[in-house]
Amino acid sequence: MKVDCTDEFLRFREIARLVWNLGFLPNPKLREWDSVELYREATARLFEGMVLHALGYQGRIENKSSPGEVAYFQVEPKGEIELRVDRNRPDEAGHVWGDPVVRLSSGSAPSRLRFVRFFDWDMLGPRDFGLLEVGIDQLTDRPELVGRHALLEFRCCSVWLVEDNVGKQ
Repeated sequence: MKVDCTDEFLRFREIARLVWNLGFLPNPKLREWDSVELYREATARLFEGMVLHALGYQGRIENKSSPGEVAYFQVEPKGEIELRVDRNRPDEAGHVWGDPVVRLSSGSAPSRLRFVRFFDWDMLGPRDFGLLEVGIDQLTDRPELVGRHALLEFRCCSVWLVEDNVGKQ
């Protein structure tokens, strides 16, 4: 069974942006690298309450960098999207986003994209979180990209809790 949770993700995104942009960013001591970990912890707890609890799924978040991996959240395109695939695997150092760029649409060959986290280019500047980082679990036209991560625009997709996969990761 699939449950549309795009609205929960939209609300979480707005609050996570406010916490960084109004809480951490204006204070020079909170805008240092050490504070990024504190921010991740805070947003992991927010995700736990605002998304997981709201959807009736209880689970303590262990990986603060990827709080969405507690449950299986599938990301689906609304219309045509571009996936900026990371040339490196998730366990490798560094990221080269956009190597390759893959175009998908809601009517294209089957794909399965898993929400990992909201993404912003600048970790210490103002944040918008207009992008999602997703894991590629299936990409029929490009099977060699399965297991990689990619970026896509949040406004061009919807997010679904796939209950059949909860706890099977």
